[in-house]
Amino acid sequence: MKLVVFAIALFFVTFSFGQEIYRGKVLDKENDAIPGVKIHNLTSGALKRTSIDGDFAIAAQPKDTLVFSFSYYDSLFVVVGKELKLGGKNLLFMKYQTQDIEEVMIIQKRMADFNVGFMPPIKGVRLNTGTNSIIELENLSGAKSTGNAREMYAKVPGLNIWENDGAGIQVGIGGRGLSPKRTANFNTRQNGYDISADALGYPESYYTPPIEALKSIEIIRGSAALQFGTQFGGLLNFEILDPVEHSPFEFTSRNTVGSYGYFSTFNRVSGTHNRMFYQAYHQYKRGDGYRDNSAFYQHQAFAQLGYYLNENWKVSAEFTHMNYLTKQAGGLTDVNFEEDPRQSVRDRNWFAVDWNLLALRSTYELSKTATLNVRAFGMVSNRRTIGFLGKITQTDQGGNREMIYSDFMNGGVEARFLKKYSWFKSEQNEAKIKGALLIGARVYQGETKTEQGTAADGDDANFIFVNPDDVEGSSFTYPSLNQAVFAENMFFIGKKLRINLGVRIENIETQSSGFYKQYVVHPLNFDTLSISTINDSNVVERTVPLFGAGVSYKTGKKSNLYTNITQNYRAINFTDIRVTNPNVVVDPDIKDEYGFTSELGFRGLLNDLLIYDLSAFYIFYGDKIGLAPKPKTIKKERTNIGDAQNYGLELFSEIDWLKLGAKKRKWTLKTFVNTSYINANYITSKEPNYVGNKVEYVSEFMIKTGISSSFKNWTLKVQYSYNSSQFSDASNAEEASGDAVIGLVPAYAVFDFSGKYAFKKFFQVEFGVNNFTNASYFTRRATGYPGPGILPSDGISGYVTLQFKFTK
Repeated sequence: MKLVVFAIALFFVTFSFGQEIYRGKVLDKENDAIPGVKIHNLTSGALKRTSIDGDFAIAAQPKDTLVFSFSYYDSLFVVVGKELKLGGKNLLFMKYQTQDIEEVMIIQKRMADFNVGFMPPIKGVRLNTGTNSIIELENLSGAKSTGNAREMYAKVPGLNIWENDGAGIQVGIGGRGLSPKRTANFNTRQNGYDISADALGYPESYYTPPIEALKSIEIIRGSAALQFGTQFGGLLNFEILDPVEHSPFEFTSRNTVGSYGYFSTFNRVSGTHNRMFYQAYHQYKRGDGYRDNSAFYQHQAFAQLGYYLNENWKVSAEFTHMNYLTKQAGGLTDVNFEEDPRQSVRDRNWFAVDWNLLALRSTYELSKTATLNVRAFGMVSNRRTIGFLGKITQTDQGGNREMIYSDFMNGGVEARFLKKYSWFKSEQNEAKIKGALLIGARVYQGETKTEQGTAADGDDANFIFVNPDDVEGSSFTYPSLNQAVFAENMFFIGKKLRINLGVRIENIETQSSGFYKQYVVHPLNFDTLSISTINDSNVVERTVPLFGAGVSYKTGKKSNLYTNITQNYRAINFTDIRVTNPNVVVDPDIKDEYGFTSELGFRGLLNDLLIYDLSAFYIFYGDKIGLAPKPKTIKKERTNIGDAQNYGLELFSEIDWLKLGAKKRKWTLKTFVNTSYINANYITSKEPNYVGNKVEYVSEFMIKTGISSSFKNWTLKVQYSYNSSQFSDASNAEEASGDAVIGLVPAYAVFDFSGKYAFKKFFQVEFGVNNFTNASYFTRRATGYPGPGILPSDGISGYVTLQFKFTK
């Protein structure tokens, strides 16, 4: 027995001493390091990955075979002792897969030089076609602490932004003539899972992750958007920063002070140890606001814990919490706005949100060509509003206030399977057709409970109903159920042509059940004559098939021409229908919206110094829901106004002027132009006077342009933003109504300045002045909260941010 033990020990000692540590670096053909490359020793079975700098060290014996593999690259086989030598620094080069080579090259350069780019055709378990943009935030200059959307989204064409929240608490963006209201026309996600109140019944986003916590923002429009739901706008996905690799601990602290009592602190820890990775951050910000009666505070927290079960299987859990309280200054009349946009005539209006998200994710690489991803997610949240909702021309006499309380609960599971394949391949010839098939399924259930009634008097944030068991306005529950299956296939034909086909089948069930009260009021003394309680319930179930297709053709090494068409669908929003607003009535026959989006574009990169994307689009929007004056009354009506069409041109381009010369320089001088022309009008309507009218909240011309320069550790940027005038309702009323709810939104122009200085170690300083010409303007007229009336945008404001980062 002793001899056996001795022999085994001798074998392992001999084996161990026979191995040496081989070191090297993995690069692509552009001489850029490739982090995370999987290294598999076929002889010993050992597994390693390259560091963030592409470095590796692995134990091996002469004649062992090592396989280097990574997404979008052809596997590299290396024989130890032959291609891999002891001593020195072995440089190994991996080639891009033929079907992805140009897209990957473009992306790498764009991310490094322009902070914006286009996504590869295949990314994880997702296919990307048509118009898509990815905003890389690490080196982007601007007011990150306040999440100034005007700067953050400056290089994405066609986006209209509502700017009545100078703290970045809620972001409202709409694309190509779609409403910006709480970003409701986008399928809004974080790390690929839903974050809105109810993806179908109430697709509005009260939660926006802090820009300081993000790696990138992804926007996908066109046929690829079918993978994410039925919305007209496509996908808006916030990608949280990845935990730092190859270090057990990293700490980042960003502290900002600014105008109007603004203060923010963002602190994050992250790390990786063996197979485990983690991160957690917390952000707190508060301020007095630009206007009177507009103070706020907000907390945001996020925690992620993940583990590699093996080299091919990664699981993680994520929890997000956000809460905030804002005092709302209310709206203004046009006369008030001209007098002083900072004034407020409401001092008892408050808004509070508590948001909680949990997500579990699993990604398993079944093989080099097949990946399975499953994500489960759930949310328990609420929002509360309290105040005086009367017209802005009415004086708040005090007394009891109006309150709306909503509870949101939803959960779902989404599974995706991606398989890459090749057809007509032989040992002598490369495959004539390559492809990728994505299939997936989704189950989602949501429930929203909303109550509206009389609340306590006073001027504080006292969210308590006077009669919680019998509210004076309405009480409804809105369950929703959704099952969906989808498939997307992308063919790579030869080296230039790419064709994608997609289908999605949605089964949607939306319900409402509850009561609302009607009041008969004396026309002279306004006494209540009678109160009627009306019970109401509704169930709508439908199965909706949606199709999409696209084609892309490479016109050069780094350019391509693309076109696609996809169907759209948007279910009616029951929560909007049943919330009582004294200024608005709802059409009882309101219906779902439907339509399609088509586009034609040309994009590319020229000599790594010029990036460009030019596209034309057409959107048919059937049974569009909007706000219009109700005939023979002084109220506005939410109804299917009619069929609309949105069409236009979008252009983005950025050039680094100093790359025009042959000599490499240590500094850069870049300019960008982002401009769009959008013509959105009604082509049919039940109200004949609306035919030919412009769609509300669409700027015909939008321009964002800027100049930036970097030298050594300095970066400076000046940006100009312009929106032409917009109508606030389908009647296209130019003269403002007395309550300021309807009327023209005038054209406006804003200048922003930002800069930063990075020290050699640990510290970075960021600074800027937003709206440095102190332009007085507004972007919306609200019908209810946080108005009603004109909501002025912030005037001139400055900020300074100090960042400290330490990595062990």
